[in-house]
Amino acid sequence: MKKIFLSFGLLALINTSSWAGSANVIWQAPEKYTDIRATHEQQDRFQQRLFTYMEKTFADLAQKLPTDSLLEITVTDFDLAGDIPPMQGGRMNGVRVIKDIYSPKISFNYIFTQNDNVISGSENFRDLNFMSGLHRINNQDDFVYEEKMLRKGFDKLQARLVK
Repeated sequence: MKKIFLSFGLLALINTSSWAGSANVIWQAPEKYTDIRATHEQQDRFQQRLFTYMEKTFADLAQKLPTDSLLEITVTDFDLAGDIPPMQGGRMNGVRVIKDIYSPKISFNYIFTQNDNVISGSENFRDLNFMSGLHRINNQDDFVYEEKMLRKGFDKLQARLVK
């Protein structure tokens, strides 16, 4: 019985170690993105927090790629879920209103390298159903809709890259 569990343990170890790619993210001209506006903090701090969060998400997703593979991503546009309506009286900080008509979107170019194989292309992920299926109560993550969109789109991209 111990040999069976040991065999399964080794198989799991071998299986997980064969899937551990990496990702590099470049944020190209973020000042031209559709909407990465901050509401209640300085724009540069908010932008850095958003980029760090998305880079960690891409790194986590790259773990699903084969070992010794690299996914280089150049983000060309980003649109956060929701919208910030114009404020009356010229106040600077608004509130991001989340409605299903304001879906998140990300556009990027990619280069996928594994051994001597190179695949490049561009993607436009948009989650029109971003408000359905999320059942997290009191979630502290600020970018849950964007992460959900990225994870959903990445599964389809991964299927095309790793055959």
